[in-house]
Amino acid sequence: MASFRRKPCFFNLGISAVNFDTSNIYSLAINERGAKTAIGLGLKVEVGLPSQFLDRYWNQANSLVLVMALPIVVRLLANRNLNKDTDPVVIAIDESGEFVIPVLGGHRGANRLASELSSRKGSTAVITTASEKKGISAADGLSGFSAQGEVAALIELMLEGLDPVIDNEINWPGPINLKNGAGPARIIISDKKMKLSENKASPEVQLIPASLVLGIGCSSDASAAEVGSLIETVLERNSLDIRAVAKIATIEIRRDHPAIVGQGIEIESFTAEQLDQVDVPNGSEAVRDHVGTRSVSEAAAILGSRFGQLLVTKEKSVKATVSIARIRPAGSIKLVGLGPGSSMMRTPQAVEALLGSEVVIGYQPYIEQCQELLSPHQLIIRSPIGDELKRVKLALEYASAGRSTAIVCSGDPEVFAMASITFEVLHSTSISNGTKPTDLPEVSVVPGITAGLASGALLGAPLGHDHAYLSLSDLLTPWETIENRIEKFAEADITIVIYNPQSKTRTWQLPKALDIIAKHRKPQTAVAIVKNVGRQNQQKLISTLDSVDPGIVDMNSVVIIGSSTTTRFGDYIFTPRGYRI
Repeated sequence: MASFRRKPCFFNLGISAVNFDTSNIYSLAINERGAKTAIGLGLKVEVGLPSQFLDRYWNQANSLVLVMALPIVVRLLANRNLNKDTDPVVIAIDESGEFVIPVLGGHRGANRLASELSSRKGSTAVITTASEKKGISAADGLSGFSAQGEVAALIELMLEGLDPVIDNEINWPGPINLKNGAGPARIIISDKKMKLSENKASPEVQLIPASLVLGIGCSSDASAAEVGSLIETVLERNSLDIRAVAKIATIEIRRDHPAIVGQGIEIESFTAEQLDQVDVPNGSEAVRDHVGTRSVSEAAAILGSRFGQLLVTKEKSVKATVSIARIRPAGSIKLVGLGPGSSMMRTPQAVEALLGSEVVIGYQPYIEQCQELLSPHQLIIRSPIGDELKRVKLALEYASAGRSTAIVCSGDPEVFAMASITFEVLHSTSISNGTKPTDLPEVSVVPGITAGLASGALLGAPLGHDHAYLSLSDLLTPWETIENRIEKFAEADITIVIYNPQSKTRTWQLPKALDIIAKHRKPQTAVAIVKNVGRQNQQKLISTLDSVDPGIVDMNSVVIIGSSTTTRFGDYIFTPRGYRI
């Protein structure tokens, strides 16, 4: 199997939204009041001197959040040598947390981070970027691309309604919402090194995708300096832009070699057996005798590019070889759990998955649930309830065309949500088309906090021991099957978490379920109803099996029925695990 390692990039690849790392956020407050605000926003915070903080983290963080007055932030930044392409995102938040203001890097994630932070406390994100306010994809903030050229002049023309001519020289999937117009501006999508016109009346902008793989082989005594020099020489000789380098591919025995690691680029490695199966232009039996494969650099570049186009065959220095391939674009599907409602219950992994997706598909209320994370760079597809199969097929269509696609779900994608149907469709597609699972777009599941877990936390610890999740919806599962499961769960004396308990048209299933459970549980068994968990109007009601009123339950409710050991303690219930206290 191939293995990966991520390293901070040695080359100046810029910070595109697709690489926005939400875990790499540092925040500073200058007093206790500001620190409390930062903590309330879910940030790890330091309290100290701002100038020392900036010196320490300026080149380490993707994002810096400064909880202090905006004029202080402005004065601090005035003393720094700013560079639009490499500066971190900077956010200013007043000490009360009322306003969240992007200061640097609006197009590179600051606007969306500000919106995300403001949603956590219902404060105001102060977005002043003209393109963002008008819903225009700004060229210097497009996911997966670095940009160079007259970006500001291009944006000005787009704000006037003049879409650029798009010249896609390498047939790479371009920004999904970028319209091909009549100019006078021109956008060139290319990984080539090029000189652009500086005419602001008809500006040119190059979008450089992360499209290149460097296949590298080296001897055991090679140095990072020699390998780096060879890389620069080969790129220059072949007029390829260094910002287009996505990763290094090499043989597994060199994965940890200082000459490879020292380049500071993502590393993918392959076994000698994998490399030796690839047809290459310049294989060598002498190399096979030494490392077990006829080719390292060419074969690694081809494998790392997903059998894309080999642009540069093996070029050598004394102790290293470099080949270059252009990646065959491959899309992906992310199934993203948003949690039950509040953005404070949304994981950083979910935020990052959404920020890095070109296409976001979901049931309309779930799209609204993450609206602050979405941008004009993305295609947003809102779907009515009941269209789950259409969502998956649409996601597969976009992913198969090379697009990174997210399907959003409330709670967790695996729990009565979109994960299972997605894998069903992929499995069916694989069988009907005779394709291997590896030939289909990559799928990843981004877990979320379930409504059951959030409800349990609000109630105390009813899920402290064995428990089961059960849906009362008989739209897809016959009621006879559901009833049989209720019976078995009741007999097993475990806590039962009931989803989809009742709707306007399904009113008899919950009373029926309670009647079945009552045959196996005492009348005083704890029963809890939680409505709108994780949202502003959440409510909880703790009752008993013989007194609970099913009439107050709706589709936004979760019903938790305790086991024989579940105990009420004031406004909480808990299920003991059996410790001797």
